[in-house]
Amino acid sequence: MLTELQLQQPKRRRALPSLRQQYQTYILQRIEEYKNSLTRHQLLGLGDEAVAEMDTDHQEQLSLTELLLEGWVDSMIQRRLNLPPYGRWVRSFKPLRDAQKVPTHWGLDPRSPVARVLPRLEQGDTALVIGQDVAPVAFLLAAHEVQTTFTGADLTFVDQVEARAAEEVLGHCVTTLVAPIGHFIAGIPQEANIVVIDTASLGGLPATARQTLIQSLMDRTSPEGVHLILPSGRKMMPEAFASHYSEWTADSRRPDRRQKSRSLGVLFSKPPEVNQSSVQKDVGQPSPRKSGGATA
Repeated sequence: MLTELQLQQPKRRRALPSLRQQYQTYILQRIEEYKNSLTRHQLLGLGDEAVAEMDTDHQEQLSLTELLLEGWVDSMIQRRLNLPPYGRWVRSFKPLRDAQKVPTHWGLDPRSPVARVLPRLEQGDTALVIGQDVAPVAFLLAAHEVQTTFTGADLTFVDQVEARAAEEVLGHCVTTLVAPIGHFIAGIPQEANIVVIDTASLGGLPATARQTLIQSLMDRTSPEGVHLILPSGRKMMPEAFASHYSEWTADSRRPDRRQKSRSLGVLFSKPPEVNQSSVQKDVGQPSPRKSGGATA
């Protein structure tokens, strides 16, 4: 992820995967999704169909039988799904990807602090997106080739996010995990350039648990990475959590004064060096006692 200073200087960005590589990834993902939708009995039946189609010469190559069979099955699935050939896919892919890189494509306000992060992104950056109301941000970041992990507590919704990512040809950049808010299960990145969370996720936690969660997210954020806190309907305002970020840099730009009653979110940038132990509590919350006993 580029720093603000690097953004103003000429810099050679990381190379993106070629269109051919992206096409192959797309085809393989669609084939795997189809296989995962089948029962074991159906998969075995598909293998039998492939064997019946293979000519005798192929079947006699015993050392390659398994590899040949897998390739034949994949070809059958590609025909069955009517997946586009490379040329047709390229013609439709570029306009789609260009549109996906624009916040409004996902229903996001162009004045959102998310939009101000986009110029700094590089292919291969990592993001952790937490909460149902920020799922569109996961798709937007993935469209910019950011390796994005989305977590949510609702299995049905997380499955919908995974399916939408595949439909939008973003599955190669999106990992979905089901986890209660504040639980860092296996698969959640140990370090991220970008953390995005909605106020419903933060506001639904007790103050102590909320402080612990934000501290953990800070620890996982790379130097000069960012945190985005975005609004969830009429839940707590994102600005209510600013006291946690006393050692981070808050984005100074404000939304249009004509929208005074509506917060579009807040953006905080982590300094190159920061003392992680001094995290401020929510305004009005007492400091924990310094004792050997457990706190409430």
